Amino acid sequence: MARRAGRQLAAEQYYDAAMSILAREGAAGLKIGPLCRSLGVTSGSFYHHFGGWAGFVRGLLRYWEAEQTDRIVELARATADPVERIDVVKQLTVALRHDAEAAIRAWAQIDPEVGRAQARVDVQRRIALEQVVADVVPDPDDARRLAVFGISLMAGYQQTCDPRDRDLLRALFDDYQRLILSHAPHVTPPIG
Repeated sequence: MARRAGRQLAAEQYYDAAMSILAREGAAGLKIGPLCRSLGVTSGSFYHHFGGWAGFVRGLLRYWEAEQTDRIVELARATADPVERIDVVKQLTVALRHDAEAAIRAWAQIDPEVGRAQARVDVQRRIALEQVVADVVPDPDDARRLAVFGISLMAGYQQTCDPRDRDLLRALFDDYQRLILSHAPHVTPPIG
């Protein structure tokens, strides 16, 4: 017999399971049947909760944006010291679900709604990163270029490397952090 999650938790459970499927199988593997089986629920439960595939995808994209962007921005802003804030952003970025994000980037190429969400997330991340960088890099042009560089580094990593290789990503972002701090007056890069 299928278990049934509480209404409040059900959406998050669906979305988390969807992110896992995306990470393993890409967008082609994300279908109602496998998603419901992974959760031990019926497709009727899925339709009751989301109304259909389009409602689910909209919710999944909002969940992804909230978990993978909004939450990181909030946590970074909670750090008072601007140099420490850069390190917090780096640590949180390394911890993202890059395997699922790589699948979302591929999905965005064939689904306009996913493409719009991907573009919106990239812009939000660039703006947030530019604000973090601008707190230590006084030249606004340098801060903007460094933010674009950081987003490009992450997106490129997701598309060209094994997204599960956290050691490589951490090393890349250590280099990136040193680059940012080299533009900051009177700051010694505290990276080891």
